[in-house]
Amino acid sequence: MAKPGNEKKGAKVFKTKCSQCHTVESGGAHKQGPNLYGFWGRQSGQADGYSYSSANKKSGIMWGEETLFDYLENPKKYIKVS
Repeated sequence: MAKPGNEKKGAKVFKTKCSQCHTVESGGAHKQGPNLYGFWGRQSGQADGYSYSSANKKSGIMWGEETLFDYLENPKKYIKVS
C-alpha cells in the first residue's frame, strides 16, 4: 500500500509534470494524453474519444492505487508496446 499523499505537493507535481498532457475536470478536453476525470477504477484505454495505443487498450489494467504508482514509475515498462 502506498504512503499517504500530500495534496499540495501532489497538485504542484500534477501542474508541473502532468497538466501539459492531461486535463482532470469532468468533460475536459483530451490533450496529448486523455482527460483523467473518473479514471480511478476504470480499465486502461477506455476514455471515450481518445485514441489509445493497441497495447494500452489490450493491457486489461484497472486503474487503482497499486497499478497507477507502478505505471508512473515506468510507463513503458508497465505497458509494453506490442
